[in-house]
Order: sequence, then C-alpha cells, then structure tokens
Amino acid sequence: MPDPLQIRIGHAERDEAVETLRTAAGDGRLTLDELDGRIEAAMAAKTRGDIQAVLADLMPPNELGRILEPQLPVVQVNAPGWSWQDPLTLTAKWDDVVRAGPWEVPPFLELNPVASNVKLNFVDARTTGDLIDVVVNGGAGNAVLIVPPGWGVDTSRVEKNSMGVIKTSVDQRPRPGQPLLVVRGRTSMGNVVARYPSRFDTWQRERRLAKGGGVYAKN
Repeated sequence: MPDPLQIRIGHAERDEAVETLRTAAGDGRLTLDELDGRIEAAMAAKTRGDIQAVLADLMPPNELGRILEPQLPVVQVNAPGWSWQDPLTLTAKWDDVVRAGPWEVPPFLELNPVASNVKLNFVDARTTGDLIDVVVNGGAGNAVLIVPPGWGVDTSRVEKNSMGVIKTSVDQRPRPGQPLLVVRGRTSMGNVVARYPSRFDTWQRERRLAKGGGVYAKN
C-alpha cells in the first residue's frame, strides 16, 4: 500500500479545498494575499499531502479527513485488476459500459467492446500508480479513453485491423508525476480513441457534481 499522503487527488478534492479557502477568507481567517496563494497551491495539488498542507490550520482533523478520505483506495487482495493475470474486465455486448467520476482505477484493465462501446473517463479517477496497463480486444464497438491534461496515452502497441482506426489527440508521454496509460491489443471493426474531455464531457461532469458527484458506472 502506498503512503496515504502520497495518494493522488482529483478535481473534486481541489474544488472543495478552494471552496473551503474562500469560506475561511470570508470569515476573516485568511487575508486576500493568503487566499490567492493558497488557491494557487490547492489547484496545483496532486496528492493528499499537498491538500493537507494547504488546509491543516483551517479545519479540525475530522473535517479535513472528510475531504481527503474518499481518495483512500480500498484494495481487496483478490479483487480483479490488481494483478496482470487477473485484470479488471469490462465487456460491452449490447449496451455501452461507462466509468466516470472518482472511480478507482486498478493497474490492469481489459476492455472488450464486443458490439457496443467501452468508455472510461479518467478526469476524476483515483489511481495508485503511474502506469496503467490497458488491453483492448477489438470488436464492433469503440474503446474510448478520456484523460485530463498532463496524462499520457501510448497506443503504439495496438495492432490495427484494416477496418478499425486508432485515434489519439493525447500526448504519448505524460508530464512528470502524471500517469501513463499503455494500450495494447488490437482493433477490429471498432476504434480505439484517446482524447481529452470535450465540452459535452465537461457538461456531463458538471451535472454530476451538481447532483453530488460520485462514481458513475454503467454496465
């Protein structure tokens, strides 16, 4: 298990930290200069430890834990996805399979877009490592990977069928400290797509957050 303070956070935790800072400034507990500096630090935060440093003197430990606790990974020893021999398998036969929100991403994934699409949105995802292995077994559907800026997606190991297409607008190399998705396997009739969030993706995310957020899973 990684050091809890080194576990990565997502947009939801940064946004909540910024709201906490604004409330503290409104209460007179922070000056405007302190507010600007801490908001900048909160938006640049990557780990639970980074956020803790920004908020520690503004709230009791139990309240701080409420913000950070959702990022603690709950790893089951025998859970799929935590070993190369037993990946988390997502199969889309007649309906799309979707994961979005603060879902927990194991290091080993297998995507089977048989007749529908497998769509994974990593914008608010929880990760415990810097490398995520994704195997695509191509079918008639698409495998769609949506990542935040700074992540990397390497599709060079995907075998392209004459009908399937590999489409990527994402940098192959991640920024320092950001995760890399290594995609392997093959296309068939469908495509392998790696991209940043579209306006529609952002609109969907904002709607989910307005309703309380949480993991969105469609099987």
